[in-house]
Amino acid sequence: MLFYIAFAIIFIPLLITFPIKKVGKKNLKELKGKNFILACNHMSNLDPVMLDITFKKKFRYLAKKELFQKKFASFCLRQFGAVPVDRANPEPKSIKEIFKLLNDGKKVAIFPQGTRAKTVHIEEGSAKEGVAMFSVRTNTPVVPMMFTSKIRAFRRTKLIIGKPIYPDENRKKDKEYITEYSNIIVEKMNHLLEGDKK
Repeated sequence: MLFYIAFAIIFIPLLITFPIKKVGKKNLKELKGKNFILACNHMSNLDPVMLDITFKKKFRYLAKKELFQKKFASFCLRQFGAVPVDRANPEPKSIKEIFKLLNDGKKVAIFPQGTRAKTVHIEEGSAKEGVAMFSVRTNTPVVPMMFTSKIRAFRRTKLIIGKPIYPDENRKKDKEYITEYSNIIVEKMNHLLEGDKK
């Protein structure tokens, strides 16, 4: 309930202050009514909020457990769809919660880098394999997206939406495939920025 009250209050002001232009919306048509994992680059604390506002949806997110130490902060974060995770050593409880959300048809947004970065591109070796792992284990498609710049007040930022990437269900138990698939996802994410230059 808190999410929808806050959403109604901040929706217009944030859209005006931090304008986001979606590019490639047609790539989401085949997923209408279905769940997916949103994989996006991460440069600002505003990213999760603006993704919710831009798509008018409540995504579930992974957030570092340190943010949940105070009861009020923990309550608010959970209301906004955040799931606590130990970035250094992810706990089974957090992983199972994401599995459940995806299996229940919820949309989950994950930043592959696991933390904010200074560059728009995802640097080689900086991405974790969580997106690929969740996608393969739940047979959920991944939609790659990239902000073309850091979100700033009164400056339009483009959010490029790529085509869904589907995991190979036949390689569900292949551990090497997780790494391979993760590299494919990151490669396609970075490629969205290359296409934006043309």
